[in-house]
Amino acid sequence: MQKLIPFRGLLIGGGSLILLILLSLCGSVPVFSGTAGSNPGVSLLYASAGTMPQLLNTHQIDAFLIWEPVVSNAELSGIGKRIAVPADLPPPGKWDNAAINVLVLRRNIIRDEPEIASLLSALTTAAIERTEEEPALAENITAAWVFGNKPILTPVGSLNPLEVERHSFANMVFTADATLPESGIVQSAVEAQKRTYDPTAMVDTSVAEQGRLILNGSRPPRPGGSMPTIGIGYIPSTDNYAPLYVMVKDAPYFCNRYGFCLVPDNPAESRPVACTLMVNGTPAAHIRLVPGQSGGGIMTTIGQNALDGAFVGSVPAELQIGLGNPSSVIQSINTGGSGLVVGPDAPCTDWHGFVRWAEVRSAAGRPLVIATVQSSIQEDMVREAFAYENITVTFYGTDITAGAA
Repeated sequence: MQKLIPFRGLLIGGGSLILLILLSLCGSVPVFSGTAGSNPGVSLLYASAGTMPQLLNTHQIDAFLIWEPVVSNAELSGIGKRIAVPADLPPPGKWDNAAINVLVLRRNIIRDEPEIASLLSALTTAAIERTEEEPALAENITAAWVFGNKPILTPVGSLNPLEVERHSFANMVFTADATLPESGIVQSAVEAQKRTYDPTAMVDTSVAEQGRLILNGSRPPRPGGSMPTIGIGYIPSTDNYAPLYVMVKDAPYFCNRYGFCLVPDNPAESRPVACTLMVNGTPAAHIRLVPGQSGGGIMTTIGQNALDGAFVGSVPAELQIGLGNPSSVIQSINTGGSGLVVGPDAPCTDWHGFVRWAEVRSAAGRPLVIATVQSSIQEDMVREAFAYENITVTFYGTDITAGAA
C-alpha cells in the first residue's frame, strides 16, 4: 500500500520544480517503497548539482552521483566520502572510456564554415593536450574561472578553490578520443518517438579529422574571407570544461605554438564572453562564449538557432540530436570526472559495500535515497549499475526525509 506524504515545498532544482508544483496541487503524492517483486530497491531523486551536498549533510538523502567539482567539495568539506567513480560501476568496462562531455556544432556551421569548425576542433584538442601536460596551470586557470578569487562557502565552512581543483583534477581525464556512450535513457526517449537510436550516426568525424591535420601541420588552416560570429554555449560552474578555460586564458601559448588561438577581447574579464579566433595574426571569426544553466537548455538553444555549438554533456547532446536537433558531436572533452558520494558515517567504502547497504535498507523498508541530475550520464550510471545488481530503481516522492537515514 502506498504511503502518502504531504508536499512541503522542497526545491530540488531544474524541471523537477514544475513537477513539485503540480504535485502540491494534489495535496499529497505517493512515495514508492523502492522494491518491485522480490528484488531489493532504491529510490532515485532528481536534484540540482548544487543542492546535493546540503541534502546529504542534512540527511535528506543517503548518496548522490554527480560530476566534479561537487564531489571534491563534498569530500574536502567533510560532508561526504567518495566511494566509487565511473570505472568502479557495473556493467564492467561500460564507463572506462566513455565521453562524459563533448564538443557539439550545429550542422549548418559544419557545412557553411567548415574551416572554422575544423579550427575549433583543432584548438579544442590542443587545449585538451595542454591541460593534461600542464595540470598545475590548468588547475589555477580553472579555479579562477569556476570559483573566482574568494573562498568557496560550504554548509560546514569554506574551501580554497585551488585545493578543490587539485582534488578534482585527479578524478578527471581530458581526452579528445573517448567514445560516445550508449545511453538507455536516450534510447528509450528516441524510440518512443518512433526514431532510430544510433550514437555513431550522431558523430561527424570529418571535422575532428581535418582539425588534426591542421594541428599536426599536415596542412595550413584556410579560413574564408568572411568574419562569422559563432556562439558557443557551456556551463561555467563545472571544471569538466577546463580545456575551454585554458584555451582562452592561455591564448598566447596557442598563438605562439600553433599560429591559431582564441583570444579574449577583454583579457581582464574573469569569464570572457567575446573572443576572436586568430589565424597567423589575422582575425578569422568572432566567438561568443555563452554561459548556460543546463546541458538540455543549451542544446535547446542550439536547436532554436540561437547558438551554433556547445561544450556540453554527452547524454543531453545525444538526447536532443536523437530527437531531431540539427547538430553533430565533434569529439569528446573528458572521461571520468564523476563520483558516488555517501555520508561520512555510511557503512560502506566501495561499490560492493554500497550494494550490500542498499539490500539491507530495502529489506528494512527504508530504501536508500540517491540523488542525481535528470537526463544526465550520471543517471544512466545509476540505472545501469543497479540493473546489473538486480536492484530496482523507483522514483522518490517529494518529502525526501521519509526515506533518509
